[in-house]
Amino acid sequence: MAEDLPARVGLVALGGYGRRVLSPGSDVDLMVLHVERRPDRVRSFAERMFYPFWDAGIPLGHAVRTVAECIAAARDRLDVACSLLDARLVWGDPESFGRLGRELRRHLRRDPARFLGRLRDDGRARHARHPPCTYSLEPELKEGAGGLRDVHAVGWTAAVILEDGVDPVGAGLLRAREREALEEDEEFLVRLRSALHLTTRKRTDRLFLEHQPQLAGYFGFQAMPGLAAEEALMRALFEHARQVEHVTEAVADRAAHQAGLTQPSH
Repeated sequence: MAEDLPARVGLVALGGYGRRVLSPGSDVDLMVLHVERRPDRVRSFAERMFYPFWDAGIPLGHAVRTVAECIAAARDRLDVACSLLDARLVWGDPESFGRLGRELRRHLRRDPARFLGRLRDDGRARHARHPPCTYSLEPELKEGAGGLRDVHAVGWTAAVILEDGVDPVGAGLLRAREREALEEDEEFLVRLRSALHLTTRKRTDRLFLEHQPQLAGYFGFQAMPGLAAEEALMRALFEHARQVEHVTEAVADRAAHQAGLTQPSH
């Protein structure tokens, strides 16, 4: 098989798989990164990589791209840009993967205002489409306001606004207490989303009323006078989500200041 491999090819994890945070029902997002001029050879290799997932019934998001194709896709689509910011090399050519990271960040940092604007607009559109985690009785844990996608937006903002290796706290983009709170919020949301997937046995991020009593039991919430166990669960969710919302708004404001888009308040 080795002699059949295209030259300088890599298998890259994207999105949640790239971040090493997958819930039971999450897609596995993989990309074959290559420099091959013969697409048929790359296509054959990609099929060998992807077919085991398809045969096992594992939801798979897949792509086959060169570095130039990645940058072009990131230019056109925000979701691709964000997914590539979370990229992780699973196997293969580190040289091409390193080049992808450098060129992606160089492209996005050329016009940080555009990236921040697209990220802001996407957040507003998501929040308009999905019930918020901050107060809805049946919230959307991933896309709703205060949900996991807002947590991810903080990381994407830092990756574009700050140079590689710069600590967001040291750079003033994030407060130390905010980072600690955001880590706790993300852990709670990931655990709750994973428990929801296991309870429903399918990929769903909407926390419907019918699932809340069982999940409250899993999380150890108990009924108290005047407060049912599921209400205690939702109260905890609202608190975490409001914290996420506060931190993401603060980071977005600071990022805009650092990018020179607005004047800092005095």
